[in-house]
Amino acid sequence: MPRYSYIPFTRQRKKGGVFLFRYEWPADVFAILRGNGVGTIRRTVIFSLKTRDGLVARSRALRAAADLGDLVASVRAGKPIKEWRVDPCRYQQDGSQASADHVKRLPKARRDPRPEPVEPNANVLTLSTVYTDCYLPRRQERKGSPPRRRSRLDMEKAITRFTAFAGNKPIMEVTRQDAESFVRTVDVGSVATLKKTITCLSTICNAAVASDLIPRNPFRGLGPDRSAIVAARRSYQRFDLDQLALFFARTEREQGAVLWLPRLLLLTGARLEEMAQLRAEWFIKRDGVHAIDLHDARLKSQHNRRYVPLHHDLLELGILDLAGRSSDRIFPELRYRASAERWSGSISTRLNREIDAALGVDRRLTVHSLRKTFEHAAYVTGIPKPSINAITGHKPNDISEEHYLQLKEDLPLLKAHIDRLTFPFLLASRHSTAATSDIAI
Repeated sequence: MPRYSYIPFTRQRKKGGVFLFRYEWPADVFAILRGNGVGTIRRTVIFSLKTRDGLVARSRALRAAADLGDLVASVRAGKPIKEWRVDPCRYQQDGSQASADHVKRLPKARRDPRPEPVEPNANVLTLSTVYTDCYLPRRQERKGSPPRRRSRLDMEKAITRFTAFAGNKPIMEVTRQDAESFVRTVDVGSVATLKKTITCLSTICNAAVASDLIPRNPFRGLGPDRSAIVAARRSYQRFDLDQLALFFARTEREQGAVLWLPRLLLLTGARLEEMAQLRAEWFIKRDGVHAIDLHDARLKSQHNRRYVPLHHDLLELGILDLAGRSSDRIFPELRYRASAERWSGSISTRLNREIDAALGVDRRLTVHSLRKTFEHAAYVTGIPKPSINAITGHKPNDISEEHYLQLKEDLPLLKAHIDRLTFPFLLASRHSTAATSDIAI
């Protein structure tokens, strides 16, 4: 998993319970604006979002940040700047707004205290309304649960980007030419983000096709090809034995989550979020094998619901004693972060800092690299790929593996396979710890 994602605005905070939007101009853009004689500009843009709901505030703030990001790109591109001001009213109501020129002074308009009610028009369905009225209910029906908050924000941001490009057009009027032009001109910073944006828009249009609102999906097949994505991706690397020894030399001196999570990740191949939420009741004995039951955990997908046999090194290091001393959660020092919907936020940062301190700063070596290290070590040892998939929770390769082998239920076989893995530095660390304890006694 990537490290903390950066939100496009500095801070979303409250004043009297109402959320505020705050954005600080980049130094180079601020200097250009001041140099062009924009005398009314301030370094920080701040205004009220007119809501006490965190999710609504986030959606409005993302729209404001996207528009200000477009303005920053225009300034850096050398486009002429006139006297202007940011209109907060565009971001103090829900729904995507039609694109407008933000680099001009907006005239003041009288507000009608009694606006005429607008009758809903079923024929005018924008991407935003299709997302709300078609995609979300369909997703709830098919998956049994609403999409995660991060996925919803990605969808809303993709809608905002397309709306800023093409306007708030009805979805029936979005043509293939509009979609192709958007893909060619949109600037999102990376190939991976472009793929995510196009995928979100295509998913919404698929829901519209399923609801017979449009005959075909205009975004189908667009976006970067796989070779471009692979070339642009800064993939995680695996650790070698020397790097593991240096990293574990630091964590083995610690206590709690910093000590045990690297051990668990290396010897189970699990994800950090799966191990960060461990509970004592999930440590079970099934078919004579000590294992971790992840069926009740918050997981990435249905394929991750599995039993993970405990490696013999984990048993000798005392993982069952740790679980026996815990009344509920194994790592009570980790707190659930609702905004990110995960337990592992703070410990991910801490472990990544330990990796940087031990090996130097290399963004391709992170705590998630332990999962890749486990899979590579299992493959090199000769463990069959179906067993590796069953232990790590990856999707089976074919129908035979999924419906006939059913290795997820064969704990004795998985235990025999996982015990074939050896990491010499763990044995040396264990003996060193035991010798220290004997001297202390």
